[in-house]
Amino acid sequence: MFNEKNITHKSNLAENNSLSCYLGHAAQQNPNVYKVFYNFFETVKPSRILEIGTAMGGFTMFLKLCCDDLNLNTTIKSYDIHESWDYSLLRKNNIEVNIENIFNVDYTELKQEVIDYIQQDGVTIVLCDGGYKIGEFNLLSNFIKFGDFILAHDYASDKQYFDNHVNLKLWNWHEIQDSDIQKTVEKNNLKSFMKEEFDQAVWVCKTK
Repeated sequence: MFNEKNITHKSNLAENNSLSCYLGHAAQQNPNVYKVFYNFFETVKPSRILEIGTAMGGFTMFLKLCCDDLNLNTTIKSYDIHESWDYSLLRKNNIEVNIENIFNVDYTELKQEVIDYIQQDGVTIVLCDGGYKIGEFNLLSNFIKFGDFILAHDYASDKQYFDNHVNLKLWNWHEIQDSDIQKTVEKNNLKSFMKEEFDQAVWVCKTK
């Protein structure tokens, strides 16, 4: 069961501190993210997670802690372009961390092994939190199966919503909005999932 006390540090956006911690694991995330993702996993019970952007590794570790707490046999494959000393802890916890760019220059091609991973049986969750979330979302969403989910961080529906409801309140970064992904959403017939909850965590969540 989710416990709010496990959030051991909360971000202070007014002081440009964007870090939050879950059981001491630091992540560049709004603290609302922890309860939202825990409830999300409890609902959809993923077979696997593909994460683009390991970053500090704290959020990746949280994903693993969630799956273990919910007794889910979920594999996690994470990609980043820079190695970090923190990643040794992730690997010790059976999280596959890869230091590799899986996209071509214009985000029109993807490594086949990543496509194969997404398209295995069972629910796949794809998390876009790398250096170019728009390109990641628009390409990766072409490969998810019916019943899979694709999400992207640093999201607000548009600039006005970000300025009025997000900036200095929930999060200080706005890297993807509805107009950036509209064509892909329509092409792949993607639907919003848990929108109100994910808005509070500054993630967009779509399902096929």
